[in-house]
Amino acid sequence: MPGGVRLITASAAYLVIAGSITFYLLPVGFGLRGAALVLAQLVTVIAGAALVATSMFTIVQHRRRRANLEAIAQTLGWTYRADVGDRIWGGSIDEQIDRGSRTAQDHIDALHTDLPFDSVERIFVVGDREGATTHIVRAVRIPLPSESPRITLRSRKGGGALSVLPRRPTGRSQLRLEGDFSDVFEVSVPHGYETDALYVLTPDLMAILLDESADLDMEIIDSTLHLYFPAVDLTDESELRGFLTVIAALHDRFGRRTLLYRDEAAPPLDLQSYRRDGDTLAERARTVDTRVRWWPVIAAVATPLMPMLIGIVWLQLSG
Repeated sequence: MPGGVRLITASAAYLVIAGSITFYLLPVGFGLRGAALVLAQLVTVIAGAALVATSMFTIVQHRRRRANLEAIAQTLGWTYRADVGDRIWGGSIDEQIDRGSRTAQDHIDALHTDLPFDSVERIFVVGDREGATTHIVRAVRIPLPSESPRITLRSRKGGGALSVLPRRPTGRSQLRLEGDFSDVFEVSVPHGYETDALYVLTPDLMAILLDESADLDMEIIDSTLHLYFPAVDLTDESELRGFLTVIAALHDRFGRRTLLYRDEAAPPLDLQSYRRDGDTLAERARTVDTRVRWWPVIAAVATPLMPMLIGIVWLQLSG
């Protein structure tokens, strides 16, 4: 119903605008007469009709996709929520993007199943005003059996969630690994935790990552593995199957590697006390040093100036 209300409102607004253009602006403002006026009025009406039809088609497709996704979730025993707003999800997106510039929808909760995970489509804006860019990713959280140092794996193919954020890990944080792995992923860890990262990123796990997720960005934060897929249509059977295959493989291998990890730098606890999340890592194991990516800032500042610069160059060339 909200989609239908929006469509009706947009159509009514278009009728007002189209009427003003067709019967006032064209004959009075532009002074068109005869065949020229009729042609301009016809073009205005057709263009508006195409715009309304496109909007209607988009809304219908969106509602149908959500209905199909909800049906799939029910079949697989998942819980589906259409809109979860700007709730805290965790990970680098929440850390670097203002709350008003990010939102989430199509939440799937499968944490209670044999393959525990939850996932949401995240929409976030990087930059301000004319230089702002909108990005859509399918974020996944996989619970791990134990806390691990923060490890960031950014696919070098670029364009992923961790590549477009305002801040990137510094060179000091980067870890070079054997074989072709570092040619595919940029690996960043907290300073001083390079050896600990090797305990998690064993050759067998790196082989799985190269085979199953070479185009994905990932990060381990405390006891959660965050995956960032490009926008995925989970109502498509083949895409859903591939999506679940990747999650299953990474849940199994990351779970094995983090299960027995212990941070030797963590504050010691009484052997009789119960260890909770937050007790098993030193504070410096939770963050990776980052730096500001300057080119989005430069683009945001320069974009509004481009028309003026073009005008100046044109005036100079034209004498």
